Amino acid sequence: MAKKQKVKKSKAKADPSAEAGDDAAPKKKGGLIGKVALGVALGGASFGTVFFMPGSDVPAHDTEDEAHMTASSEPEPVELDMNPAFVELTPFTISLDGGNGLLKMGITLEASEELSGSIDPSDPQLRDAFTGYLRALKPAQIRDAAYMARLRAQLLRRARLVFDSDAIYGVLITDFLVQ
Repeated sequence: MAKKQKVKKSKAKADPSAEAGDDAAPKKKGGLIGKVALGVALGGASFGTVFFMPGSDVPAHDTEDEAHMTASSEPEPVELDMNPAFVELTPFTISLDGGNGLLKMGITLEASEELSGSIDPSDPQLRDAFTGYLRALKPAQIRDAAYMARLRAQLLRRARLVFDSDAIYGVLITDFLVQ
């Protein structure tokens, strides 16, 4: 009987997971490499923080001074033609994204007097530039009132590209119907 007990003890020493069962996880050992890597990372972060901080020659950012400066300074005047000419374009009728709707739109260009004489109200290049953009719009974008400013800006950009001139000051939307 004593012999059987010795055998059990030697098996227990050889396989520690046999007593604990198969669910026990082996112990993890914390290595020296992990501790060294952590020390290097913390040291690098400390060095970067000190190295990249502004020196005494760089003034600190003060929001009160900046707010005071913007409130007291007047914007520089922009020189515009005081008598812009308005060129009413032929109305646009466009089927929307996938034919799910119809957009009827009246557009007037605000331009300098010199350029207004050369703008044809049914200019095919201008109509193509506007139509290409308007056809790509989704009905949800058109129904959004906040989108109108972006729509005007995009149409103005295209008009300036077609005429290769900054003498077009604005795009006015005179009629707007979505069906």
